[in-house]
Amino acid sequence: MSDEAQGHDWPHRVLELRIHGIKNTPPTEILGREQSELRQTQGDENGGFWWAPGQDQPDRDPDDAPGTVDPAVPPQGVRTEAYSWGRLARYGSGPLLFVGQLFVQLAWLLLAPFGLANTAYWTRRIPTQRPGGEWESGVGGASLRIFALGLTLLYVCALGSVSLDLGVQCANGRACTALPGAFHDFFAGAPLSWRGPQLALLSLVPIGGVLLLFLVARRARTRYEAAIFDAADRMGGRGVQRTGRLRPLASEGFWRTARVGSPTERLHLAATFLLVALLLAWDRIFAGTASCVKLQTFVSGECLGGAAASSDVLAKVGGLVAAAGLVLTIVLVGVLAETVSAGDASVDEFLRDRLRTRGTVTAWVLIAAVAVYLFVGASLWFGGDYAAESGTFLGLATAPSILLGVLVAICVSALGWRRGVPHWLSITLMTVAGLAFLGGVAQNPPTQDGSPGPLRLPLFAVAAVFTAVQLILVWWWPRSRAGRRAGPPERFRAEGWAGMGPGILMLLSLGAAMILSTLLVLGVQGWLVSGSPPCGCATGPAGTLRPPIVYHNFGDVLPFIALALAIVGIVVALAVLRWMPLLTTPRTRGGRRPLLEQVDSYSDGRIAASTTADRLALKILRARRLAALVHRGEPILGILAGLLAVGFVVALAVSYSVAFRTIDGLVGPALTAIAAAILLVIVENALTAKERPISVLWDLMCFLPRAGHPFGPPCYAERVVPELRDRVTDWLTHDLRPPDGLTLAEQLAWRDRREEEALAEERPFSVVLSAHSLGAVLAVSTLFTLRPDDAERLRNVALLTYGSQLRVYFGRFFPELFGPDALGTLGARRPLLAKADPWFTQVELDQDGDPVVVDASGATDPSLVDLLTQPDGSVAWINLWRRTDYLGFPVNSYRLEDQRPDDIDRGADEFGPPRYLVKVATHPDYQSAPQYRTALLDLIARLEKR
Repeated sequence: MSDEAQGHDWPHRVLELRIHGIKNTPPTEILGREQSELRQTQGDENGGFWWAPGQDQPDRDPDDAPGTVDPAVPPQGVRTEAYSWGRLARYGSGPLLFVGQLFVQLAWLLLAPFGLANTAYWTRRIPTQRPGGEWESGVGGASLRIFALGLTLLYVCALGSVSLDLGVQCANGRACTALPGAFHDFFAGAPLSWRGPQLALLSLVPIGGVLLLFLVARRARTRYEAAIFDAADRMGGRGVQRTGRLRPLASEGFWRTARVGSPTERLHLAATFLLVALLLAWDRIFAGTASCVKLQTFVSGECLGGAAASSDVLAKVGGLVAAAGLVLTIVLVGVLAETVSAGDASVDEFLRDRLRTRGTVTAWVLIAAVAVYLFVGASLWFGGDYAAESGTFLGLATAPSILLGVLVAICVSALGWRRGVPHWLSITLMTVAGLAFLGGVAQNPPTQDGSPGPLRLPLFAVAAVFTAVQLILVWWWPRSRAGRRAGPPERFRAEGWAGMGPGILMLLSLGAAMILSTLLVLGVQGWLVSGSPPCGCATGPAGTLRPPIVYHNFGDVLPFIALALAIVGIVVALAVLRWMPLLTTPRTRGGRRPLLEQVDSYSDGRIAASTTADRLALKILRARRLAALVHRGEPILGILAGLLAVGFVVALAVSYSVAFRTIDGLVGPALTAIAAAILLVIVENALTAKERPISVLWDLMCFLPRAGHPFGPPCYAERVVPELRDRVTDWLTHDLRPPDGLTLAEQLAWRDRREEEALAEERPFSVVLSAHSLGAVLAVSTLFTLRPDDAERLRNVALLTYGSQLRVYFGRFFPELFGPDALGTLGARRPLLAKADPWFTQVELDQDGDPVVVDASGATDPSLVDLLTQPDGSVAWINLWRRTDYLGFPVNSYRLEDQRPDDIDRGADEFGPPRYLVKVATHPDYQSAPQYRTALLDLIARLEKR
């Protein structure tokens, strides 16, 4: 055979490849066919490609009006396939029994903060990449990895609070009425009646909990991270020489390897063992002195003197080694950035050697950490009996508070990463602020009736001043001379939270971790004292069981955070729902637009109340109003992050004995009920084998590669993008066969060469990627991997998107990946919180032709629009949107279609097709709109113009 086209009459020249969104629409719904009519052509039970062999000969409905177009019937010469990826973002416990499923579901919920930390990594300023080189992380990468390690250690403290603190209190006589008598009998006999062996045994709980999180995350991602042979190696153009600076999504190896892998996993596990060892040694060393119980008296001479006089040399040595090892591990996490190898073989070998070295180093660190933990545990087990003055576990008296304070400082520092504040300056300011704040906390009254230290307010004032300086720098720096050299300050209007996205998402991640930790600790505490007291009294012994103070304080703050957020939501809803707005919407081709309000009709931002009596029009108006309300997610999340930051500071700054005492009796039961409700949801998921614990948020967190926390949810796009790329190239070259007599290596080289040529040269076949919602992001990611070389553009691939969030969400939150410079589209300002139309300002700017200033990345490769521009100047990209869509937006502009007929964005009908019961169309059902068929045919025509 030759490499010429084979003599075969192919019935289909165009492949319409439909990709679903976050709804996980099944192939039957995507293609409008029964399951018995479909056949899976590629893939497995988790995802793949489906099509209906009989789609060209459908059964016509005799009740259809003449000329009615069936959305399940493709145009002449078009083969329609569905790509299903939804199960890749879901992972259950498989054949495990109910108890195993319950723990796996709980582990998935606990992984949510790690996923948010990974998302925060990609909101940083990601630099353009060098061809064939290692990954360049950019400012803040090391700090974010340290923050991610802090999240792991925060979970260690929470699990330790349940086992080491509450557990040892229950084992030593506290009235834990919910526990069975067997628990007390187990710890009644020697040596488990001693404090040291009790702690050594109970220390297995936090270690086991972290190991469970590690195993659940690791087992899940083995299913699809770079899972299809060498497809990930070919992405970006294997064998194609590129020059200049590449956009991140177009760089080689972007989807091939996570930025944090086995070495970082080992460091997180090592830090877990070292922290537990340090806490155990802490309790043994400081247990003999009552003043060591609280931070307020810990720095006193009595506490330190008593610890110095301790005769337990083994515990001292173990504690010092554990502390030094923990500091070393934190440094290694920040220094050992993961690399991605791609392109040149010599570079690959260099990076592989570096990774092998790092793997060896981190393996020895983990072995040493386990040895230190065993040494400290043995010293407690065989070191004889000892008693703590308070009965509580001293190691956790202050550790969670200190850890939370450090993580908050990193979050505040991260607010300036994108906005250009020098990293060293932010670290210096927040270090001074943190130390002053810790000193102020140490000045709090040590007892309920005690007096605060004289330096408390001055130290808090110093911390407040340095924090205020950091926040002022975040606001002012883009306007400074140094900031203006990097670009005009107006560019941040097109970025999420005005360029403060990393800090906002890290605060949300920390908030999620603290909420889960607090509910766990206080929920267990409430359960332990929920039984009947042994004496038969009417009141239970809740006050005798004391968890670490930071969980009590934050638990009391949580209702106020929820109340403040609810008030904001109610005020916004009342402000924007006073009337039924007529929002501007584009004309629709082949359909109707019963509701159109020109921009000049509400130039002041206020819209007259509708007086229409048409029932369908009223339904559409209500759907528009609801969609407009939902569109305010960005500012609401920003307010939540600010409330959480204030809640962290309050929980750390005040003394539990002074504040919150009047509301603690009410908050405790409420939080216990919330924890029980969450547990019931987890149990229900385990019983019904549901595999996605937090719905839409889960799919969004799992989209980008792991880059901050190694235990984060796996990235399903590392399988989706290679599979989509392979399907496109296979279709474009499926009529070609390699010449006879070639070796395997020569056949691979021939395949790579023909794939690159098929993307840029005229071919008899073409592909239209039809993508809904989050599927549009996957399709765009795939197109960036299809770029043939530095000079060519795509000639046989088009893009049809609908219900997309590319412009207002992904483009604003991840500017270097999906922003205006990368896509070649216009930027978008933030949604307005109090306007009836949250996009009022953006609509005016689009109508006036005044684009938002965007920051040029300096990349030399083409944008997405450049990539899809055809020889006649048309762009092979059409996007459908409607005002009733609560998740769909224009990708380029709100301009009315009659002002710019050739624009990417077009309107879709806001009501269902007439052959069904007429209903308002929202986020789904775009393929049933007549504008979908029109757009598909237009794209095919653009590709056929040679």
